[in-house]
Amino acid sequence: MFLQWGYRGMEEYMNLLMEQIRCKKAHPYIREEIQGHIEEQTRENIALGMSMEQALESAVQDMGSPVEVGIALDRIHRPKAAWGMIAGMALISLAGIFLHQMMNKAGEGATGSADFAMHTILGFILMLVVYHIDYSVIARYAGVFAGTFIGLGVLALFSGRVANGTIAYAHIGGLRVSIFAIMMLYVPLYGAVIYRYYGLGYKALAKAVLWMAAPVVIAWHLPNLPLALILLVAMSAVLTVAVALGWFQVSKKKVITALWGCVIGLPTIGLAVVLGFGGPGNHRLERIRAFLTGSGAQNYVTNMLRNILAESRFIGSSGTELTEYVRAYNSDYIFSYVLSNYGLLWGIILCCILAMVLVKIFAVSFKQKNQLGMCMGCGCGMIILLNVIIHVGINLGLLPVIGSFLPFFSAGGSSIITSYVLMGIILSVYRYKNVYPARVKLKATVNMGSYLKKIL
Repeated sequence: MFLQWGYRGMEEYMNLLMEQIRCKKAHPYIREEIQGHIEEQTRENIALGMSMEQALESAVQDMGSPVEVGIALDRIHRPKAAWGMIAGMALISLAGIFLHQMMNKAGEGATGSADFAMHTILGFILMLVVYHIDYSVIARYAGVFAGTFIGLGVLALFSGRVANGTIAYAHIGGLRVSIFAIMMLYVPLYGAVIYRYYGLGYKALAKAVLWMAAPVVIAWHLPNLPLALILLVAMSAVLTVAVALGWFQVSKKKVITALWGCVIGLPTIGLAVVLGFGGPGNHRLERIRAFLTGSGAQNYVTNMLRNILAESRFIGSSGTELTEYVRAYNSDYIFSYVLSNYGLLWGIILCCILAMVLVKIFAVSFKQKNQLGMCMGCGCGMIILLNVIIHVGINLGLLPVIGSFLPFFSAGGSSIITSYVLMGIILSVYRYKNVYPARVKLKATVNMGSYLKKIL
């Protein structure tokens, strides 16, 4: 039996209960929840005619032993190891390294296979580092990171070097920073940035749109249209989830309808205008027209990729040497390389592997109660999903030829590391899924207006 618990006794009860819970991050949320239960039961007891002291004593007694309750809560509210997901990613990493080693043995990328292995190992290590970092800590400083990324994008616009018609890097002293990688990592940060507007109305929603527009406009002016579209669609998905969860005091249906009307309508109108009024000499425009008509020198690579698909066997090499036709066979066209050299079956297996990764990513994101983790995980999943769709679509001849990468399999240091960092965030969301409630308090924030003033 318990002693006579007064208010001071309740504090002692809570302190003893908290001593049983090893995860300190969960303490404030558990304390708030337990105290809420006690206070609610106390009010009910008072309504039944008990005095304040009797009501509180009864409510605390109803909770049970603080040691037993604390031990039970400790089993639930602790970081959850993601050994299965880590093991799966290790197998995928080994499969990617093995694929590039096979290219090496065939004499088709001796230097590239070593670079791929080095970047994959580095990416895997970074994934484990991010996995052990609480994603709420990343989110706490998301505004600072996002503002810095926007600043690097603006810096690239003014000081970056143009290569193949676009600016790919920002130069800071002797350091070369990939704008592609930075902007891809911006998306999960976006979910954390707009979380600070929780509970606000249309004015806050407008600020959220401004945070989304900034990197899209930068990508558009690099110019890198595929990157701009990926960022626009991915962040629109994150914003849609946030609106659906009730982060903003707005009409959900109207906002979501208007948002996707703009996401789908504006690029469509822009493409129609470019196709209708674009002048000669615009190489990007000529490639689009060639793809739509299926003819012309600009559509040569697409037609070649379609022929590779048509000639591919179910198992085994088709006999077509892809390396004789394209340079980026180990990055932009690695899916076509697999189809051509190993057969359709291995292409299907590769797609199934990536599909399982994506299913797990979105399952982790949407099956947890913390809304911040849900949106950050959704952002990571959307980036990987869109890049898989674009890469496979291009390699099957369904989309115009643009620079693309297949996450975890294409060569390219920045794309490899970006993919693994995104997975690290997913693993962190999974690790802390039982620690945080639906809402988590973030202390550090950043004002978008002040950052844009400093940047511009």
